[in-house]
Amino acid sequence: MNAPIWHGPTVPVEPYLVDEMALQAAAAHPHRPAVVDARTGRSLTFGELHDRSRRFAAGLAERGVGRGDVVALVAAGGPDYAQALYGALSRGAAVASSNPALTTAELTRQFARTTPRLVLADRWSRAAVEEALRSNTGSAALHSLDDDLADLLSARAAGAAERDPDDLALLFPSSGTTGLPKIAAHTHRGTTTFLQALATVGPLRWTADDVVGLVVPFTHLYGTAILSHALRGGAAVVTWGAPGFDLEAYLGMLQDHAVTVGVVTPPVLLALARSPLVERFDLSSLRLLLSSAAPCPADLQDEAAARLSCQVVDSLGSTEAWCYSPPADTPVRGSVGTIGPNVEAVVVDPRTGARLGPDQPGELWIRGPQVMRGYLGAEEPAAPDADGWLHTGDICSLSASGDISLIDRVKELIKVGGYSVAPAEVERELLAHPAVADAAVVGRPDRELGEVPVAYVALRAPVERDELQAWLQDRLAPWKHVRDVVVVERVPRSPTGKVLRRELIEREREQAGTQAGR
Repeated sequence: MNAPIWHGPTVPVEPYLVDEMALQAAAAHPHRPAVVDARTGRSLTFGELHDRSRRFAAGLAERGVGRGDVVALVAAGGPDYAQALYGALSRGAAVASSNPALTTAELTRQFARTTPRLVLADRWSRAAVEEALRSNTGSAALHSLDDDLADLLSARAAGAAERDPDDLALLFPSSGTTGLPKIAAHTHRGTTTFLQALATVGPLRWTADDVVGLVVPFTHLYGTAILSHALRGGAAVVTWGAPGFDLEAYLGMLQDHAVTVGVVTPPVLLALARSPLVERFDLSSLRLLLSSAAPCPADLQDEAAARLSCQVVDSLGSTEAWCYSPPADTPVRGSVGTIGPNVEAVVVDPRTGARLGPDQPGELWIRGPQVMRGYLGAEEPAAPDADGWLHTGDICSLSASGDISLIDRVKELIKVGGYSVAPAEVERELLAHPAVADAAVVGRPDRELGEVPVAYVALRAPVERDELQAWLQDRLAPWKHVRDVVVVERVPRSPTGKVLRRELIEREREQAGTQAGR
């Protein structure tokens, strides 16, 4: 008997362009708020966002940006980010998103892969972006999202450029399954297919009566997905337009804007479930909390739901494939949802490649129109593979009815809250230190963040642990900093030189179990 292929429900979809789909609600209610910055109070209505996006596109045209070019956005979320995003897409450019907390070295590598024609940076990223552009051989023009916006909007709005749904639309940095970060490339067709399917999922049928509180960065695929999905349904999106997270300010945002849908990561959900600060705020408007970007324990979901008297749901996705396991109408406890609309899935033994049956754990492979086109300029042509399957790196089991239980990961990726850390990237920076002979980085279980990076190093010369930690601070974004350095005689490697990461992961788990039992 052949192992099954699980099929999500079939949903009819039409080819669309991302900006046109996200902004189509402007015709129905142009005067309703679309995007609000809770920090400054600045907002754009649907009509204003539509108009300013088109004017932004015209401003890009005057600067020589056209179909097939790349516009890089290095900025925190907010109204300006939204109009730049949809304006660049309207002009025919693909948008490459970068977190404003990235270092110069990280931005340099991303720009080398995406080769932007124009870069937009906010006040938090401007200095690092300027230095990164000096390090690249390209000739990208740099504009400030804070200071140059009026100039970019001075052009008269024009019609959208000639485009095709199969054009590239969105470029997101991803840690992939192994190795250094890559750029996942999504088309307009794949993105809008996902958005149309998402609108049919029970808990995600948002309307103009909803206010969506979004602290996930727009530069993260999760953030962009929610922004576009909410706007398409006519919901207002309230965001914190600055890097970082402040719980008290977030709670104030939920209260003051009567947020009905909170979009969070597990660390934020943990704070909502347990922080005493929550008691100081009126969160009675909340009806739904959606968690994604990292595994979320069922007990934590139950705890948050009980405390806040609202529904809490989990979902599974990746930078390579949008959301492929949206929450079900009646979620099964411990499940991360069911196979999404228009998606196929198989479970595969990661050692043998054999397909497995119901309730047998293995690596989840998915296939469908919302899977990325591939990694931009990558040396890995098999992502997805020749048959269209994306090897997600998630160890899951599927029930006969299609409920997905997330068990583990085969990928080397470390999930720090909602952020992804590629061990190879941190190892490369450690090996650049003259005292380090070899290095391996793994995740250590952490109650609040899920995991944190820990380095195992073999030394060629004496060095203090805090010196190695400080070495990384100017080279990597904060979530990639190692929380501990363990000095070993040698880093375990296979005969072919591959780090035996599983040995170190098991060591971390055993240590965590020992400490928990004390």
